Amino acid sequence: MKKVLLLVLALVLAAGMVFARGASDTGAGGTITLRFSWWGTDPRHEATLKVIEAFEKANPNIKIEPEYGAQAGYNDKKTTEFASGTAPDMFQIETGAGPEYQKLGVLYNLSTLKNIKFDKFDPNFINANGRFGTNSQWAIPTGVAGTAVLVNKAVADRFGIDFSKPYNWEDLITWGQKVRAADPSCYLLSVIQDSNGMAFFVRGYARQLNGVPIIDDATKKLNMTEAQFTQCFDLIDRIYKTGTAAPAAYKAPFGLRDQDDPNWAANKYVAHVGYTSTVEVMQAANPSAQYFAGNLPLLPNRKNDAWFTNPPQYMGIYAKTKYPEECAKFFDFFFNSEEAAKILGTVRSVPPTAMAQQIVVNDGRLNPLTAQSVAITRLYNGVDDAGLTTGAEVTKILMDAYEAVSFGTKTPAAAARDVVTQINAFLARQ
Repeated sequence: MKKVLLLVLALVLAAGMVFARGASDTGAGGTITLRFSWWGTDPRHEATLKVIEAFEKANPNIKIEPEYGAQAGYNDKKTTEFASGTAPDMFQIETGAGPEYQKLGVLYNLSTLKNIKFDKFDPNFINANGRFGTNSQWAIPTGVAGTAVLVNKAVADRFGIDFSKPYNWEDLITWGQKVRAADPSCYLLSVIQDSNGMAFFVRGYARQLNGVPIIDDATKKLNMTEAQFTQCFDLIDRIYKTGTAAPAAYKAPFGLRDQDDPNWAANKYVAHVGYTSTVEVMQAANPSAQYFAGNLPLLPNRKNDAWFTNPPQYMGIYAKTKYPEECAKFFDFFFNSEEAAKILGTVRSVPPTAMAQQIVVNDGRLNPLTAQSVAITRLYNGVDDAGLTTGAEVTKILMDAYEAVSFGTKTPAAAARDVVTQINAFLARQ
């Protein structure tokens, strides 16, 4: 009898677990629950949560379960979730990871969904961002952004440095030495010791050298020679050894939060190297200073300007979601409704649609510095290197080399040799 009772109890518990699993998907009264993950700062979190609340009010049969935090480790977490099949239904995507996700097959083809429209986006912008070389839309650009050099005008004037005129990479070192000679407590550049710095000094320089991304996606071959990588890493080596940029060991603890560096608030930097989406955050970290968006460095004999306008992030739908049309309905509200545009403002940089841009212009929320930074980026005819060049493995290879050179643990020649060897080994596996 005890065995029979235990068996009955086990069956009841199992049935309860099956029911509970079903309830987490559909809920009472047929409510659908969708998971949505993103990264960002508190203002972005707060605005996104308000959009979710507004959507749920208009669509009581759909519940959005938010998952949010800092950017650090976000892409690694997504890779783990994809491998285990536990990724959320909807998620924010690091720009460089978009093409890789599409190739992995983890993104839903948005062009097949009827509940989302893209007619409010500029056709050229939406076609160039989120299709990843195909004829279908796989991801949605969250805004318009680009590389930015934010200049503290008073500090620049103090040292007689003019970022408003055209300049080359070597000028940065000349200016950096000038700053250090005049005041050893100051530096020309505040550079995030992470992917931002690598993207600026490695990818940007490489595009100017060759006019193309580091890797040719079609042939899966390197476009850079070992000698060219050595030239690139030699620049980085001199940038740090001359004190043009603050020491890598000092900057590393701040991670992606360059605004936490007390030397920025103390006016110890001439300029911050980052993105248009970080301009407002850096301005808020030292609000008493006067800033302007500086020009970007160019090689005199460049084959391409390198700098371009692209999204700060993408949004995508998981290929394995059970509810693609419900996800599409949420994103249609997120990107195409005036209600969501008014709530989101500029928390993901300059909004991606003309409708949303007009709203933030009218209500004064489009930060003039952010707008100026985007306008500067649009002056250049750069090429986007999204693809194998910006995928996770190649990004790590380039990051490791950039860090080794900036920390002084590898010579430029050794770093170049390692990069070529490792990237070729990666490409051989493709």
